[in-house]
Amino acid sequence: MVTTLPVNTGPRRARSLGARVGLGALSLLVASVTAISLDATTLAVIRTHNQVIIAGDSLLVWYGGDRRSQLTCKLDVRDDVVFAMAGLVVSPENDFDVQQLMHLVLKTPGTLEERTVVLERLVQGRLLGTLTRIQMELPGLFAKQLASGFVLNVTLAAVRDGVAYLEMRDFYAEVAPDQSIRLRVNRVSCPRECPRPTEVFGVGETAAMMKYLGGLPELPDALPALAEQMVEMEIADRPALVGPPVDIVRAGESGIEWLHRKPACAG
Repeated sequence: MVTTLPVNTGPRRARSLGARVGLGALSLLVASVTAISLDATTLAVIRTHNQVIIAGDSLLVWYGGDRRSQLTCKLDVRDDVVFAMAGLVVSPENDFDVQQLMHLVLKTPGTLEERTVVLERLVQGRLLGTLTRIQMELPGLFAKQLASGFVLNVTLAAVRDGVAYLEMRDFYAEVAPDQSIRLRVNRVSCPRECPRPTEVFGVGETAAMMKYLGGLPELPDALPALAEQMVEMEIADRPALVGPPVDIVRAGESGIEWLHRKPACAG
């Protein structure tokens, strides 16, 4: 069904469209223990049989300090794999960096799903350590924003032999009565879990896009424009948390194509 719930929820299907909302991304980038960003990301992911389109906003919002919002790169490419990330993606001590882990794993052979399994294991071990440190050093912020909630999303996509593969992982923190932290992982693997001709996922701030999708009789043919429109709706709806420009990348049978990429991310 269409979701209008807060970001800390689980996957939903959009009514009548076969669209799905992959749950909640906090787009949280930790660069120091006194300034971390929360709740600021929107990703729109569209998969058909032979392509995956990902659009993302560019705003990084900082909390717990006096740093101003800034632009960031939420999409990247390694060889023939497109990936996106949102949530706690870098640790205060810089010993946990999701982008570095993705590049490391994507150097190894294997199917996209096999490499995602390796990435998932690496992320879980290092993420637990990072969450434990934040819990100790910023207990108030941890209790309000991270305890028993979403902390990270990683999304990877590639097209092999004319088939679009998509792997999405949401990591949630669960705090036990003794205050120890455990991680729960929600997984989506396509094509196995994408039975419809077109599947639409939203990550992070998704209320406006899901309301719009729920009112459509059918999806338009121009899917890149739809992905961009979905992110722009969230920018208009939550300008303090989601901001321009919108980056868009497509993985298809002819390779990877950047439909829009801000210059700062092109290096």
